[in-house]
Amino acid sequence: MAVTSWMLWIELTVLAATLSFCVLWLIGRWAPSTRRAGAAVPPGNDTASYLFQDDLMFDHHAGAVPAAKGDTLCWPDLRGWLEDRFDGLPLTLTELEKDKTLTARPVDDGDTAELQLLRTEHGTRITLRDAPHGCPAERHQMLLARSHMQEAAEALLAAPIPIWKTSPDGAVIWKNAACEAAFDPASQAVNAPEPDQTGVTRFSIVEVGRTRATWYEAHSAAGRSEVLHHAIDITKIVTAEAMQKDFVQTLTKTFAYLTTGLAVFDRNRKLALFNPALVDLTSLPVQFLSGRPDLMAFFDNLRNRSVMPEPRSYASWRSQIGDVIESAEGGLYEETWSLPNDVTYRVTGRPHPDGAVAFLFEDISADVMTARRSRTQVDMRQSALDRLSDAVMVIGADNVLAFCNTAATRLLGIDPDTCFADMTVTDLMRACAAALPSTAGWRDVEAALRARSQEGAVRGPIEIADGAGLTGKVELLPGGARMLTLSGQRHLAPPIPARAAAG
Repeated sequence: MAVTSWMLWIELTVLAATLSFCVLWLIGRWAPSTRRAGAAVPPGNDTASYLFQDDLMFDHHAGAVPAAKGDTLCWPDLRGWLEDRFDGLPLTLTELEKDKTLTARPVDDGDTAELQLLRTEHGTRITLRDAPHGCPAERHQMLLARSHMQEAAEALLAAPIPIWKTSPDGAVIWKNAACEAAFDPASQAVNAPEPDQTGVTRFSIVEVGRTRATWYEAHSAAGRSEVLHHAIDITKIVTAEAMQKDFVQTLTKTFAYLTTGLAVFDRNRKLALFNPALVDLTSLPVQFLSGRPDLMAFFDNLRNRSVMPEPRSYASWRSQIGDVIESAEGGLYEETWSLPNDVTYRVTGRPHPDGAVAFLFEDISADVMTARRSRTQVDMRQSALDRLSDAVMVIGADNVLAFCNTAATRLLGIDPDTCFADMTVTDLMRACAAALPSTAGWRDVEAALRARSQEGAVRGPIEIADGAGLTGKVELLPGGARMLTLSGQRHLAPPIPARAAAG
């Protein structure tokens, strides 16, 4: 019995020593690891909570809190911090139903976080739950994305143009420094487009102490829960547009009194300016012209109203108009349009600045009729002179032969209509002396043709060919012109018969 007790005591002693040795060994092994763990950041909790009374936060249990825009963090501050990640957040906490938890789900389907809002009679508790990342690579990717987002946010803050974000109802959520310095976005009526749509709004601001307004153009892009606005200073553009409008009005008033029709087409070939004379000359409706038709429609309407020559082939019509436009752009287009009822238009195309082109429509019917009548009268007078048996020559005040009749052409062999160079008095006298030699007669004729005074310019009759019966006579005509008449049946051909002259 004693031996058995002794053996049991020995076994217990050995067991105790063994256990002590194992404990000491384990302590030695665990001590460095424990020290290293103490130096590392302890794993964070997966829950953060924020306590609000009405819309003001009075306590929180969270590792991060957004910056407050005022003295105390309020619900809009936290809402703006969370709404990029969670959908369905209320505008105010008083909208929540009491003692009923509202769970907001993340926007990203792969996000496992959860946001709960519970309103009680003591206040509102907002709880954010997010399971910690187990994979180091996933957490690295998240931190890298967060770094990139931070860089983008800093770039937006430092951008030289005003940038701000609003909620769909127009409340300002965020704005950068340029926006803070330029204007208060909350006081500007900037239109908020529908989700996933864009919009453009112009507005002006008159700063204190200044009389001229600063104009901005806001480009807005709506997301699911916020609207991002970018504003550009367009004061110079608005000023230029106003100056252009005033200039167009001035031109319109100026051209309103012109009898020449004017049509100016911009660089896009849209009618930009026209005057009342264009309506009178073309009979185009004012409603049509005010609708800013393009060049093709404009000329097509002219053709339909017979205000331009009918094209020989309608298939080549557009090609012809293209040639007209190209010629006008080069400043080379000018045509005379002969229209029905003895109407004649002169149409001129001229290039204008900034790629514009202008067409001028001038009614020259009266000028054409006058020219035709004048031509008829000239032809009639020439025909009457050609029937005379005497040689008749008219010398202008510039001592150049203006015209002569058929008898003079046959006698002297001259024809000023077919001569390239002007025939002066000297040339005429040389031709006369060559055809009819005379010692003194041509000298007297030349002296009379060159005489300045009225008395010296009138001579006659002058004996040209001694004993031949050819005499010359110089008479003064209006405007300083002179008429030389050579008479003598023996040297002159018989007059042209009426039938031959008519033919």
